[in-house]
Amino acid sequence: MASADPVRLTVSEVRQRIFEASGTASSGAGSLAGRLFHRTVECALREEHPACWKAILTAELNAEAWARTLYEQALGPELTRLQSGLRDSGEEVLTVWRGVESFAHWFTGLLAEAMAAGAIRYDERGETWLGAGELFLTETELAATLQEPGWTGEVVVAGRADHLVRVAENRWCVVEFKLGGGHAESDAAQACLYHELLGGGDGAAALVRFGGAAEPQQMVLAGEWIQEARPKLTALIGALAGVTVAGSAEPARRVPGYWPRPANDAEIELGKLLIRALQEFHADARLVAEPLVGPTFVRFLLEPGRGVSASRIEKQGANLQMRLQLEQEPMIGRAAGRIAVDLQRPQREYVPFGSLRASLDSAGGASSRVLAGIDLLGKVHFIDLATDSPHLLVGGIPGGGKSEWLRSAVASLLVTNTPDTLRLVLVDPKKNAFAELARSEYLWHPDSLVDSPEGRIIPLLQDLIDEMYRRYELFKLEKADDLAHYAGKAGAAPPRLVCVVDEFADLLMSGGKAEREEVERGFIRIAQLGRAAGVHLVLATQRPSRQVVSGVLKANLPGKVAFRVANRVESGVLLDRGGAQNLLGKGDLLLSAGGYDLVRLQSAYLSEEDRRIVFSKDTGPRMRSNPHE
Repeated sequence: MASADPVRLTVSEVRQRIFEASGTASSGAGSLAGRLFHRTVECALREEHPACWKAILTAELNAEAWARTLYEQALGPELTRLQSGLRDSGEEVLTVWRGVESFAHWFTGLLAEAMAAGAIRYDERGETWLGAGELFLTETELAATLQEPGWTGEVVVAGRADHLVRVAENRWCVVEFKLGGGHAESDAAQACLYHELLGGGDGAAALVRFGGAAEPQQMVLAGEWIQEARPKLTALIGALAGVTVAGSAEPARRVPGYWPRPANDAEIELGKLLIRALQEFHADARLVAEPLVGPTFVRFLLEPGRGVSASRIEKQGANLQMRLQLEQEPMIGRAAGRIAVDLQRPQREYVPFGSLRASLDSAGGASSRVLAGIDLLGKVHFIDLATDSPHLLVGGIPGGGKSEWLRSAVASLLVTNTPDTLRLVLVDPKKNAFAELARSEYLWHPDSLVDSPEGRIIPLLQDLIDEMYRRYELFKLEKADDLAHYAGKAGAAPPRLVCVVDEFADLLMSGGKAEREEVERGFIRIAQLGRAAGVHLVLATQRPSRQVVSGVLKANLPGKVAFRVANRVESGVLLDRGGAQNLLGKGDLLLSAGGYDLVRLQSAYLSEEDRRIVFSKDTGPRMRSNPHE
């Protein structure tokens, strides 16, 4: 029997599974260069942007002039905004520029063909293009409900196609743009998926790759190829969604992404190298169990050899890093009565946010649980703001995964709440962590996304404090202890308020001493009294120093999420112990919250496509009967 609610997946999740199944390491999907390229192309095709082709190009189709305009009005401002993070990325920036130039020439060639065929024309008198609105569609949201024979329920797959080109009446070609290299199988599958979301039929799909060669590389996937690939795609989607019954063509066990998984040859060889290296340093040990393979690292469980103490092995971190040529010193501790050595995987994977949606859905409505990450055994961990840790301190250097974690944490709250049960206050000095939520109905007030905090943070803190006291007055009338108790007595309650601050150190250090003290007092007051009132803080910083995180503030932020930090001192500020300085970056974290002593997790990755869906007003895929409306 089909379930009442379909399982929801995004195109990027399905593509990642195909990518992982190929056994090929990631080639930069979601990289800064790729994002810059796609943002520039989006400006080139979005009608309201001043660099859009309709506003710049005339019948002469001057691609060079258009490319210069795209740099001046789209790519250049982005490079300026991100200048501090691009100091060592000159080659990547050059690849983006080459890709933009290549795109400008490719698209003007497409226009020339359409003009020659009489599909569009440029009206010199009106200085406008005629017919283009019926020929091109850009950044189109698509969704389709799939139900295959033998499935136990429906699956909704949603995504946003880069470009649609009409090739005949009611026939469209899905065109996916890529920068530089890539993985042909997964890229082609992504294009085929978009074709499926269009409703299938006799259309086509195409990939166009820019920046990696002198000329764009084009691959057209004809209807016959698409039809041949469709059974494999639907089998993969069914297994990924968990609706495939036992005995079907693609059982769930063949879908990568669930941990721990059996070690491959490279990881088995890594264990042998570990034992040999320990022997070289006179710290003999033997493997006593199969390796535990997680998304980021492999855990080897050891027993010391005769006459070797456990502490001798535990002191070999630096030696093992050099001997095994590791990026970071391995973490060595104790687990299940054994010595556990965590070594980075030769090919790490990420955990797509969508793969954890079933765990989020089980939280029910009005959830106060924040998604923390997945552990080595595949268990999903949450932090409950209502019971475990009402306030969180998050720290880590750039590239550690801090901002990505904040986004997935906010997303986990959005998909398990409505604006009646949750409201957000977001302080984003970098202006890019929560840009998609600028007009969200989940904001406490329309101006509760603060990206220029100068002069605004103190009044904002006072508003939050006033709201806390207002709620306590309500509780007093109902003789209620906290938000949940009040809801039970009154039948309804104010929404839970979560204030997320990215770059807390910059916020704190931006003013003078008096202003800094006032800001710190405000945060401490909320941290002291916010739990019962349903007002919560999530403070994140790149610099978890004692100058930034005072002892009083830290004592009132019981939940700690540590990503890779610069040194052992910063790890001590966050966790009261070392270890975070040896994390592997990109979502590898240590959690101390809600009774956890310390647990190592991999955070979920919220792709740009996921963010467009989850951060949208209805927090779900937009369902359309006609994707071109």
